[in-house]
Amino acid sequence: MKIGFDISQTCESKSGTGFYADQMIRALAHVDNENEYTLLPWFYDYRPQTLDNATKINRENFEEKVLKRFSDEENAMKRLDIIHSNNFRFPKDVSAKKVVTLYDVCFLDHPEYTTEANRLFCYKGTLDSMLFADKIIAISEYTKKRLLYFFPFVDEKKVEVVYCGNRDTLLKEKDDESLIKRYGLKKDEYYLSVGTIEPRKNYTTLLQAYKIYKEKNRDYKKLCIAGGYGWMEENFKHRIVELGLTQDVVVTGYVTDAELSNLYRYCFGFVYPTWYEGFGLPVLEAMNFRKPVIASRVSSIPEITGDSAILVSPGECEEIVNGMLYLEASDERYSSIINKGYEQTRKFSWIKSANQLFDIYKQIILI
Repeated sequence: MKIGFDISQTCESKSGTGFYADQMIRALAHVDNENEYTLLPWFYDYRPQTLDNATKINRENFEEKVLKRFSDEENAMKRLDIIHSNNFRFPKDVSAKKVVTLYDVCFLDHPEYTTEANRLFCYKGTLDSMLFADKIIAISEYTKKRLLYFFPFVDEKKVEVVYCGNRDTLLKEKDDESLIKRYGLKKDEYYLSVGTIEPRKNYTTLLQAYKIYKEKNRDYKKLCIAGGYGWMEENFKHRIVELGLTQDVVVTGYVTDAELSNLYRYCFGFVYPTWYEGFGLPVLEAMNFRKPVIASRVSSIPEITGDSAILVSPGECEEIVNGMLYLEASDERYSSIINKGYEQTRKFSWIKSANQLFDIYKQIILI
């Protein structure tokens, strides 16, 4: 097979889609030594400003190509058997079999969490994919369920669930406490939350909960939010000031893998009160670092955590606060949640997911 794989989201500052593409293609390189892969940093109408950080695979059966014309008029495109999109874009005008990864339908379930331009973009790509792709990859059972709810005319068999795995590459980053000290943080003296600052992540409620937590706990820990600024949160810094939290809330902006790994490694606990997730990769990452997790009991999160996290209602500040105080009240409870979480991570593996995806590739070639 000759497979074209979309790595466009790995080229610049990676978020969820970029991490998915990066980790999946690396895992495919481990499980498939025979078939030919063409890595596509330019994909359909998306042209990253730089290709410097694009995922590289140094294997004989892997090559990278920048294709300016995304159609069969381009010889390199015409020779592909399969093309796999990872960025909400459906590749038209290509005769290859088409696989599309869809992460969530938050733009339909909660249109208020995003911009009109993004809603239209995601809807068009998702509709075209559901109608015309040969196979849809959903990253959780929850995402599959919501896709079939909004597109009930699509055969359920067309949608396959392939979970994300654990980013073990983070565990391999160098242990370097100085990387957290630059943010004024100390080992075990802060809670961590990870993700782009946008309405869906519910950081406003987290700030309100943290203020209550501070008032209830003389020996309070700091709060660190690791993520770049997205959309519709222009006043986020002002909210921190309004709540009187400037000395105790650290917003790092976008962080490197080295920084992120050490933020996980040295935090006391992980808090993730998101309103909506297609998977919730940071939850899995935190548990992989043997950190206790407080997370929302909505969307895909319970599917990913099982009974290994403290699950809370994302709109209830008191529940978030109680979760934090619960962790601090007993070393035994703390250790128990850590152990359950680490066991839960073993259910998720990029190698396992890559094998599943490879089987899907083989199946659609026979259609």
